[in-house]
Amino acid sequence: AVDWKALARDERTWKIVGTVFLLISIFLFIAFASYLFTWKEDQAVAQQGFSSLLDNDKPVANLLGRLGAVVSHFFIFKAFGVASFLICTFFFVVGINLLFRRKVFSIWRNLKYVTVGLMVLSVSLSFVFAKNEFPFGGGVGDMLNRQLHGAVGTVGTGAILILLAAGYFIWQFNPVFNLPKKKQEVVPEE
Repeated sequence: AVDWKALARDERTWKIVGTVFLLISIFLFIAFASYLFTWKEDQAVAQQGFSSLLDNDKPVANLLGRLGAVVSHFFIFKAFGVASFLICTFFFVVGINLLFRRKVFSIWRNLKYVTVGLMVLSVSLSFVFAKNEFPFGGGVGDMLNRQLHGAVGTVGTGAILILLAAGYFIWQFNPVFNLPKKKQEVVPEE
């Protein structure tokens, strides 16, 4: 019998889970980066889904093989496009926190930024690179871009995306806006 409570309290368990999260982060980053260069060659295999993992007839060019091609095709082509790289940061933050058993990074803060960033960045990239063959915005970005385009047109979509990008930038980095101070004339004393 396995004592699940003791297993959950053991610090080695959390170190192992943290290491797994870090490896997932690295795996996704390498698969996504490789997909940027090999997406055309791997598309036929990747569209088959996970059933292609057992099919050794067709070679793949992704650095992480068939699994890397399928996973990156799902996240980049079908889901969020290039914004999918933000998912790597979430796994990295969780992995570091679990590995060191303390709050190095805020998981909830990172999750908020990743969630909003996925939406804003995928729609923005889909809008900017609408004529491009590569799926910069992914399937989600393309769908939301089409919906916005139909509702408010090209100019309205661009204005909304600029507003969202500016809002996200301010929310993420909290820049300080200062107006230049007016020079005061020094009146010589008599």
